[in-house]
Amino acid sequence: MGRRMTDSLTVALIQREITPHDPAGNLLATLDMLHRCADQQVDLFVLSELWATGLVSPTDQSSTNLAESPNGPSIEALREFCAGTQSYLLAGTLALKGKNGLRNTSLLIGPTGEIILEYSKIHLFHPMGEEAIFEAGTTLEAVEVKAVGVGVVICCDIRFPELVRALARAGCEVILVPALWPEERINHWETLLRARAIENQVYIVGANGLANQNGIFFPGHSMIVGPAGEALNSPEMRESAIVRKLDLRKLRKMRSELCYLDEEIEVRGVHWSSKVNETKDRTV
Repeated sequence: MGRRMTDSLTVALIQREITPHDPAGNLLATLDMLHRCADQQVDLFVLSELWATGLVSPTDQSSTNLAESPNGPSIEALREFCAGTQSYLLAGTLALKGKNGLRNTSLLIGPTGEIILEYSKIHLFHPMGEEAIFEAGTTLEAVEVKAVGVGVVICCDIRFPELVRALARAGCEVILVPALWPEERINHWETLLRARAIENQVYIVGANGLANQNGIFFPGHSMIVGPAGEALNSPEMRESAIVRKLDLRKLRKMRSELCYLDEEIEVRGVHWSSKVNETKDRTV
């Protein structure tokens, strides 16, 4: 007999106001929000990018000193929460210490408290100097959560459609996107989440932080988007726990009728029929 597929997955997206440079306070506030919605039979909790510290700046040594080891206090507390509630949790991202420096890393914790996925941000955001702080990841990561394929990309990774496409082609039906996305480009955030959902026929869970740091406002606007691009919640600029049941039967029915992944045709190169000669005299 084949493995029984899960029909639904209940996700809780935690949008919380981040206090910069206060990991202990952020952890207590996050745990409080987690416990307050733990009785809603949540399968998977999702936190935002750098939820424990806020931005880590190359010009602020005190912020880089907030980086944790893989067995640091934030991770250990979240592992204990998962074991106590027998739930899965994506620990947003944390500035984690590694052998070669810091990484902006997502950890997915399983229902016994074990870490079952570790993914580091591939596309570092140059305008904020992330390449001066973090070592970029190189490998996409996916894992099964209650027999549902789940993949992770981080913040501006969502601008690169080939990442989500690769996860979808590998069997992912749900993509988690922890982020710290600024108000200035929040329309990009909402559009990109919808686009990645539509073109790959997946659920997208975008958890954006709520913060004001270094003159930049991060407005939340977290969204859960269905496989047809439909928003399952209204984006808001306040602390909230967004709990939604993802209907995997709907997604699979849609793919059975028309699967864009199966329709994809590989195209190599661009053939120029004509090309402007930049040295040509254009005077009239």
